[in-house]
Amino acid sequence: MMATKKTLLVLPQTKPRNPLLVPGLTRRAGPHGKTRKAVRQQMLQRTQQAIAALLNGDKTEFEID
Repeated sequence: MMATKKTLLVLPQTKPRNPLLVPGLTRRAGPHGKTRKAVRQQMLQRTQQAIAALLNGDKTEFEID
């Protein structure tokens, strides 16, 4: 009878998963609400519209939005 040599199988250990970390890896941060740039652009647009309305005579000086 021939003796068969047993080979040892070594599996690399994986780190245990942290369930609290997984949602954070999938999320991406983004702006909440309007950015400063968008607010500035909107203010500029409203100012230009108000000036155009005054020049066209559509609005009197004392009207308030």
